[in-house]
Amino acid sequence: MNRKINTIKKLSSYLIALGVASVSLSSCEKDENEQPKSESTSTSGITMLFKSTGGDETEFIINKEDIMSGEISAEGEGIELIGWRFAYPVGNTLFSSGYGTDNQCAAYADDGTGKIYKKGGFTYDNALEMFGHSNDNNTLLAMEIPRAGFASRKLYFIDVNSGFVSKIKETDIFQSIPDSLISWPTALQVRGDKLFVPFHIMDAKGYFTTPRADTAYVAVLPYPGIDSVEKIIKDPRTSNIGVNGSTTGMIETESGDLYTYSCGAEMAGFAPASTKPSAILKINNGSTDFDASYFFDIEAATNGGKLFWFDYVGNNKAIGRILTHDNGGAWGAFGRSSFNQKLVIIDLVNQTVTDVADVPLHAKRFTSPVMVENGKVYVSIETASEAHVYQVDVENATAIKGAKINGKTIKGFYRL
Repeated sequence: MNRKINTIKKLSSYLIALGVASVSLSSCEKDENEQPKSESTSTSGITMLFKSTGGDETEFIINKEDIMSGEISAEGEGIELIGWRFAYPVGNTLFSSGYGTDNQCAAYADDGTGKIYKKGGFTYDNALEMFGHSNDNNTLLAMEIPRAGFASRKLYFIDVNSGFVSKIKETDIFQSIPDSLISWPTALQVRGDKLFVPFHIMDAKGYFTTPRADTAYVAVLPYPGIDSVEKIIKDPRTSNIGVNGSTTGMIETESGDLYTYSCGAEMAGFAPASTKPSAILKINNGSTDFDASYFFDIEAATNGGKLFWFDYVGNNKAIGRILTHDNGGAWGAFGRSSFNQKLVIIDLVNQTVTDVADVPLHAKRFTSPVMVENGKVYVSIETASEAHVYQVDVENATAIKGAKINGKTIKGFYRL
């Protein structure tokens, strides 16, 4: 009976993917006969996803030559977007995915004349809340994550060159119907012929409780087949991996080693909060299991802090944000009432955490994957009174305060 059901599911997935690919191909053929429509925004500087203030908090794609002096705003310029957006760059293409009010994902790139244009896109049923990409940067991976019930997670394969869907696969990652539990993925990390998916275990009723917060979980699937989950690895030394809204719960170094971070804080949405320390785990290159000899206790290294976000910046280092306390209440790190995050540089090999000098305590919610240029990273820092761009020198763990942001935040910095 189970074999028959699996066969039907695979056939359904194949037919869906075939239909989507047909639509995508016809759209590509149409685009080849038309001139791409360019927007007024240039690509000569740094492209940003800018979030304004006000009731709607409208978001824009803007571009600036100089982001280290003066002020940055979207007034009278940029590409206006609909609703709240995720943004994920792959190579020189920026994907912008709507959340809630707009179930559309669009691909933006340079049109060859120094202007940004929309080169492709697609629609989906449930919000795409997790993203990744292939090793060759030719494919964006995007996953629908229903917030309640036991529907399969749809994984979209999007051709980066066209911006259209090439296929859709379905997988359950993890679910327990008797216990009313489902998975909430926090990264899509491709390495070789495997897809690694760390996840939270959450209630299936949509309450966002985390009844099994005291263990780290990663599902391992074949790639690009995604036919089934090969295995789920667990580590009871720390909590569920990643946080809601961050796509970098797992990162890969130049050597092929994988690292994950666990937060477990009430302020980061864990209910109940984990009793295990915030920590970083490692999966060695060539292995699909946690390295039992590696355990980076973030709380011990930061006098009780919890790692709320990290991203890889090269040479076995990551940039991250530490919650200096967990007293801001449920989901407190996602708002603007607790300014208790500090910016740090993390040495993954030597297991050290260094505060970035001259960056104030701040609040920060969702973050797009960082852009690293010549050892420098740009970040948006929001305090209770203002927001500014900061340029971070990774090697020296120092920062320079840049342009004032005349808006709520900049969600990401990109080169198109």
